Amino acid sequence: MLFPQAWRCSALFTCVSVVSLLGCGSNETSTTLPDVSIAPVPVVQEKVQKVEPLAAVSRFSDPQSVSGTQKIVKNPFPEVVLTTNKGKIRIRLNAEKAPRTVDNFLTNYVATKHYDGTIFHFVDKEFMALGGKYQADFTAKPARLMILNEANNGLKNKRGTIAMARNANMIHSSTCQFYFNLVDNDSLDYLSEDTSANYGYCVFGEVIEGMDVIDQIANSQVQDIPDFVNIPVEPIIILSAEQVN
Repeated sequence: MLFPQAWRCSALFTCVSVVSLLGCGSNETSTTLPDVSIAPVPVVQEKVQKVEPLAAVSRFSDPQSVSGTQKIVKNPFPEVVLTTNKGKIRIRLNAEKAPRTVDNFLTNYVATKHYDGTIFHFVDKEFMALGGKYQADFTAKPARLMILNEANNGLKNKRGTIAMARNANMIHSSTCQFYFNLVDNDSLDYLSEDTSANYGYCVFGEVIEGMDVIDQIANSQVQDIPDFVNIPVEPIIILSAEQVN
């Protein structure tokens, strides 16, 4: 049987830029996301030739082990406010469960203002809202190196959580693209290490304020254009991303 996301995969793969954020699964144990720019959902494949264990500017010195690294994170639950043209979204990150992912998000992208001016380029109210890569003119911002996938951290793809997108065929391929789960997406959770599809997508935080804004984004009118599917007709823009504690 096919999971509910299967039809999305077919639609996304008809787009030139949609490479396989999550991938399309047809077995009964897991399903990957389509690909327009996030590895679990629509995601445009990153033009990076090799996968690095950690982000280029990561503070973690040991690429093989997470043990002992939590002490580097002064606040295990840092918060970020995304100010969008629809309102503000406050996110609490979980550096205890996903230390490398949180470090990558904050150090490589929030602190460098990478997300400022980017849009949500794929929205499906029964699936997710994907962003972090493209600007309103559809040009892509450069990403840093790929990081390890920390999907096996116990956090689930529940409504209101934030997770990293990746190439559906490459387990450790997340860079800057992230998505908000608009519904419970259990098929995106970690199941096992045997295949990329079963490995899942890394959840690293949750929305603590602004779910009304998330719902506005979810209910955006969308359209298909060259290279993108389900892109909001009215651009949903991240005006700024700022760590607030």
